[in-house]
Amino acid sequence: MHKGSQHDEIWIDVIPDFDELKLGRDSDILDLSYYEVNKRVIQRKTRKGNLVRIQRDDGSALRSGQCIYHRGDLFIQVNILPCLCVLLDSQNLSVVGEFCFDVGNRHLPVYLKADGRFAVSYDGRLYQALKEKYKGFITLENTILEPDEQITYIRRPILE
Repeated sequence: MHKGSQHDEIWIDVIPDFDELKLGRDSDILDLSYYEVNKRVIQRKTRKGNLVRIQRDDGSALRSGQCIYHRGDLFIQVNILPCLCVLLDSQNLSVVGEFCFDVGNRHLPVYLKADGRFAVSYDGRLYQALKEKYKGFITLENTILEPDEQITYIRRPILE
């Protein structure tokens, strides 16, 4: 981490573990969309106008509330912005499986929210199709898609 000489740009190439740091001071916020949390290069201004450039080799996802920079009295935290989402609310595993299959065919990530609903970012054509197929189970809502809520495929080794 260093503060560049050009336009007082804040360069972040490694994100240290600030989890134990208590942020009692007024921090600055770097707003990101859900699809930007895995990007290795990001250049953007924070809410207070600090120009931040993140260029990292680490592919781990940035999380809401994560402190990515600290120097003196300046703390910069990540904020994942809410986005319009299609949510499925069903406890029926057949319905959930079909929903994930339908969404997976569009190569969109599916998120499992804390309340048990499944979410995918809004796509107009997909929404219409899902709304017709899953009548009563589908809603539209602004919500935050956190990286740790994303359902990912875990490949298990084949046991002989």
